[in-house]
Amino acid sequence: MSYKPFMTLDRQRFGQPTSAVRAELANVAGDYTYLTRGYYASLDSELAGKVILPSTAEALDAYVVAIAMEKAHLAGIPVPDYEVITDRFPPAPMMAYPINPFSLRGELLLDAAAIESRRKGLTYTGKYAVLVQRLPEDHRVDVLRLVLGTTSVPEYLAFGAKIFEVFRLPLMRVRVIVTPQEYQLSAIEPLPFKELDDAERAVLEGMGTWRD
Repeated sequence: MSYKPFMTLDRQRFGQPTSAVRAELANVAGDYTYLTRGYYASLDSELAGKVILPSTAEALDAYVVAIAMEKAHLAGIPVPDYEVITDRFPPAPMMAYPINPFSLRGELLLDAAAIESRRKGLTYTGKYAVLVQRLPEDHRVDVLRLVLGTTSVPEYLAFGAKIFEVFRLPLMRVRVIVTPQEYQLSAIEPLPFKELDDAERAVLEGMGTWRD
């Protein structure tokens, strides 16, 4: 199947007053980072007056971890304890996300040696801040793939639907901190369309029609 960036969404699912997520079109580029093809596809649709998933503002909010943490917290989605630092890192273990124009990817730092080896790289020698998330001793970090809010992992069905309702990105790779008590949102990252498997592409086709 050739790549097409837009789908017209099923009205029964996405066009009703009771729909959790309402929109006319989905941009399925999967990578909506600033100035990418996916970003401009949403921008062009917005300028044409279309209600598109995601809007450019939604895409930018989702990928900036500090903003995503606050947005999730306000929506009732559990998030880890976090802080923004420039030099003094808290004790390990932690997830560390650079806040700079060059990187979106977080790093798992499990001990003091890992912190020391990555301190300068994460902060660009103190030029940029880093958002650090404290990890409890009893935890694991999962990576969840969401296609229009759905996942093939049954335990994440409700959590994934809530993430989609709040952040509205059609394709997401979601980093989740799992504790004995809850699932915590760690970060939202791109899930490019070209990386979808056959089952995930079938999910897309079941929720809309390709638009030329």
